[in-house]
Amino acid sequence: MRDSTILKFLCIVCTLFLTAIKTIAQDSVTTHIDPSRPTNLYTRLSNNIEYNFLRNGNRTYGYRGNFIWASKNQKQAAQIELPLLYSTSSGRFGFGDIRLRYNWIPYKDYSKKPGAFGFSIDAYVPSGNRDNGLGRGRWIVAPGISTAFVFGNFSMFPNISYVYSSEIIRGKLPATNKALKGYMLLNSFVYKINKKNYIDCTPFFIKNSYSNGGKDDFITEGNYLYMLKQNKIQVGCFFRRYFYGNTTTIRASMRYYF
Repeated sequence: MRDSTILKFLCIVCTLFLTAIKTIAQDSVTTHIDPSRPTNLYTRLSNNIEYNFLRNGNRTYGYRGNFIWASKNQKQAAQIELPLLYSTSSGRFGFGDIRLRYNWIPYKDYSKKPGAFGFSIDAYVPSGNRDNGLGRGRWIVAPGISTAFVFGNFSMFPNISYVYSSEIIRGKLPATNKALKGYMLLNSFVYKINKKNYIDCTPFFIKNSYSNGGKDDFITEGNYLYMLKQNKIQVGCFFRRYFYGNTTTIRASMRYYF
């Protein structure tokens, strides 16, 4: 009965988001956009249905909303991500850890190598209940720098970040309760199939991973995205694997551009 109620709630939330944003999107006028390049910044709302396979056989699933506001000159963007998840380990439903992100891209010219240079700061707020399996219980802050190299339909976007994870401040479950300091190296590889769809693959290395008890981890993410309605609606799927942390995430998404 609990699962049925949760699923109904998620359906209602998704329907309200899709209906409201579709109405707004139909009235907006947008020039041609190219979201295949992460250093291109656009105002958008992403609705994601998510399923997480965690270690020890536990699962979480639910809805993840992601809203990005971008400046008109596409040099700055602010992002907020809000997960609403159900945990099978506790049988509880609630907020996960909220993510906040800011990007600044002062230079961009894809005809040159490198084709872009930017700064970012990524943060996770410990809003999820760790005891219920819905959060990490830590503040996480990761400032970084990124660049871009574009070779026709193929491009790559390297990034290096310093990662600070605070002591666990919420939750009673036993854990290594210490602050973590490390770094993250990643490189997004993108292949644009045509104007409507593209695929990307992003390998990560995290020193002192916040998702693996302070141990190093290797992660791979992948996306396939298709522009269903030009400059308006994009649909796709997402996959992520923490190899040493032994967790897997899959998502189905629908994005609306403003």
